Amino acid sequence: MKQIGSIQILRALAATMVVLAHAQDDAAFAAQKIGTVFARSSLLPWVAGVDLFFVISGFIMVHASERLFATPGAAQAFLTRRVIRIVPLYWLATALALVTAALLVRTGQARLPGVAEIVTSLGFIPFARPGDGVARPIVALGWTLNYEMFFYVVFAAFLMLRREAAVAAVTAMLALLVVLGLVAQPAITALAFWSDPIVLEFALGMAIALAWRRGVRLPRPAALALGLAAVAVLALDLARMRDVPVYGVDPSGLPRLLACGLPMAALFAAVVLAQPAPQSEGRLAASLRLIGDASYALYLFHPLVLVAARKAYLASHLAPTLGFWPLVLAEIAASALVAVAMHLWIETPVTRLLNARFADRRSAASVPGTVAPVR
Repeated sequence: MKQIGSIQILRALAATMVVLAHAQDDAAFAAQKIGTVFARSSLLPWVAGVDLFFVISGFIMVHASERLFATPGAAQAFLTRRVIRIVPLYWLATALALVTAALLVRTGQARLPGVAEIVTSLGFIPFARPGDGVARPIVALGWTLNYEMFFYVVFAAFLMLRREAAVAAVTAMLALLVVLGLVAQPAITALAFWSDPIVLEFALGMAIALAWRRGVRLPRPAALALGLAAVAVLALDLARMRDVPVYGVDPSGLPRLLACGLPMAALFAAVVLAQPAPQSEGRLAASLRLIGDASYALYLFHPLVLVAARKAYLASHLAPTLGFWPLVLAEIAASALVAVAMHLWIETPVTRLLNARFADRRSAASVPGTVAPVR
């Protein structure tokens, strides 16, 4: 698959927005510890980076599956690569969370998850956690991966169809689930979770992929206008994302789809469908693409970096003088550096090894005409 460079930059943007949201929460928490207040930026609902991730995922699944549509064995080949891409780092993050919980349980600062919670977390199955009943896995950020893996399964189920028919079928399935969820309001945690309107953000990304594949391109003034309008709508924060308390649970539902999903899809379309301008790639663009490559590691592991940076900053006693924005900026930079290191030294080697062992030969054997495995 030929990589679209602007998408990697958008991935970097999405991950950085999430890190910025959590870094500000962390700074507010640190400020409370020394009896002061940290004023978070209200320019945008920064957690909407998740919604951009979902739109990107919908686009990429269609774009990356070009050689898989309507071919024998496509579903197995597709899911094998998705599991290899997602599982290793997520299971590593879950293992670290379990070890941390085991170390802190004696001090009363944490609880040890039960077997059902561990199994459902590792299996990407929504499970109401004890205490508040919120459907979050052991690694709380993994709630987005529960949506991602569900989308992959639905997408794989229709890969026997040609591209347009497959996208239409997946979209219809997701829309039907949302309607059923809104009407029936299922009590089963997994069904309620997977029928949330946020899943339609994947469909928005798939629609943009079809437009891109058909050669739809926007004149640069039109793309700029669309992008600015998207940011303006996002800034209105119609879903009241800014009102979520520190370390609170982000709301989903139809308001989030309308207030975050649609403008993020518009922003994504404005960037990806814009007529390209002739220019050479600079260092900034190359750095952003590298962060985009490492965006999965950045998303999963930045909370660990935030905790370490916060403790170091409080120990330095600089907060009363400098405030907490230096901490936020340092946490973002440190998180990016750690993520790039993990991407280069852990994620990439492990992914290559597992692909060579489980995916490459199977893809070449099962997909007719495949010269190189679909990445």
